[in-house]
Amino acid sequence: MKVIEIPKGTGTYADSLRAIGTAGLLEEVTGVGSIIHDMGTHFQIKLSPDVPDEQWRPPSPGFYYIWRKSKEKEKPQGTRVLDYEEEQGRVKAKEKSNKKKKEALNKALEEQGLSPVESVNREYGPSAILESMRKGWSSDKDVYQWVIQNPGKTLKWAQSALIPLGQLEQLEHPEVSNSQFFNPSSGKGLHATKTIYKSPSSINSEVVEPFAEWMKFRGASVAMLPYRNGDDFKLFVIEPAEIGTKALSILREKLLDLRLWGGIRLDIEAALRLVEELIMHSDVVQDTMGKISLRGRRPAEVVRGLRQAYFKGMGTAAALMNDAFLPLPSWFRIDSSEDANAFLGIIREHIGYYENGQRKQGSLGSLDETHSGDVPILQQYRKWLTTGGVSDLLDFLTKFAVHTMEKRGKKEWVKEFSTENLTILFERGYGMKEIVENAGFLSVAWAIRNATITALWLQQQNNKKWDVRFGLAQKWKQKIKGGAKEFVPVLAEFVQDYNWEVTNRLEGKYHTVLKEDLDQVISLIENNGKDQSELVGMLLLAYGYARAPKIETENPNTIIKEVK
Repeated sequence: MKVIEIPKGTGTYADSLRAIGTAGLLEEVTGVGSIIHDMGTHFQIKLSPDVPDEQWRPPSPGFYYIWRKSKEKEKPQGTRVLDYEEEQGRVKAKEKSNKKKKEALNKALEEQGLSPVESVNREYGPSAILESMRKGWSSDKDVYQWVIQNPGKTLKWAQSALIPLGQLEQLEHPEVSNSQFFNPSSGKGLHATKTIYKSPSSINSEVVEPFAEWMKFRGASVAMLPYRNGDDFKLFVIEPAEIGTKALSILREKLLDLRLWGGIRLDIEAALRLVEELIMHSDVVQDTMGKISLRGRRPAEVVRGLRQAYFKGMGTAAALMNDAFLPLPSWFRIDSSEDANAFLGIIREHIGYYENGQRKQGSLGSLDETHSGDVPILQQYRKWLTTGGVSDLLDFLTKFAVHTMEKRGKKEWVKEFSTENLTILFERGYGMKEIVENAGFLSVAWAIRNATITALWLQQQNNKKWDVRFGLAQKWKQKIKGGAKEFVPVLAEFVQDYNWEVTNRLEGKYHTVLKEDLDQVISLIENNGKDQSELVGMLLLAYGYARAPKIETENPNTIIKEVK
């Protein structure tokens, strides 16, 4: 077994790109698969079995050459050459035509025996962003051409860099200069305003290690996801925990094809869609055909998350405004297709799914980040994804409860989270089965739902008998922080008022809370002397404003069948 270690020298996505690119190069020259392991301070690449260096084959560049024929008349050699201007023309043509016209055009071409209009190459988006960052930089093209023209020298270069105690003499290699695209820790916008000392060109050429830069170019074609928003753009890099480059490449291709967009929403969707694709291409779903080994592990044990950098367009250049890491949610282990279904069911309820090419909105679909009131709710959801903390989840659900009542009050579309998926999440992700399956807890949650969402719906149907408890979530949240001394009286008062209303105004036709139910909830709150007002109270609000289960002939969350 060969083991290569790549240090995390910058703490940015550049380290991940270098490790991924190196693993891909090793696989190409040896013909043997590798696994990248995150060891905390460094990445470890394991190649098994080891292949003697004399059996290595000359490698290809390992990334796309962005060819602009208006500037370079001769097309470069190699199989991975992107005709940038041709793809740019397709993009412009696509923007001018709608789907119906495109289908009619393709049909006419087929009738004439001609090929339909080709779709835009998925690599065009990443290439367009790199092109906007060039400002005279062309080291990726220089490396590509040099590798194509010097296969023997390239092989010796790779051997010298990757074999311990290898050749000590200075080997010939292409010249490489710095680019902030591949080194986000350098350049305009980081820590200080730009000066000559912070510009990419100020980086000493001796500090820029050519082989490491080549590996980053290769790694970007396997794991980098770029997204544009006007003049700004964001780069994500899939960070390995324990995974191979072929699997990373599959995940990247699937996410690029989804054409995600947005600001806060992009962070949320990118992370959750990545988990979704990770599960769908794993051995849990596809059995022995799965490219990703996930069985018996949490998603973050395979892919740690997304390294990200946000670049702000500043006229002639782009400034790095934020460098961060977004971990993948790891609510519970995935041992079977039942676990996979549960995980996917939660994800798709939150952000929706695609059916016959049409997107079905999830619960987050009613939140619009262009509306100032919705932004804090989306930010809270992203915070929960980042921390994984139950308090952050409950805080989000309370904010969403207020949003739900506002939307319902305006008769606008909103989709509550389901109690079924909340139960899966709180039981398996946070170990709260004792609370969320308690009969008294469920009874009070049912009363909250009736007194808010159901009551509002009835009023809109001209049934004025039931008062709507507007502001209940906000009031409870304030009292919860005062502990059992302040919260229990409020809870008891609500139950008393609610039961009176059901009995006297609704002729007892709706659910009532029994004394034993309330006693059970108070017992959960007091918890043998330990005050759990905040936890139980926030859970009651989460369940009270959630969508109650319906009787179904088939489980609506079943997405995949059991793999034998």
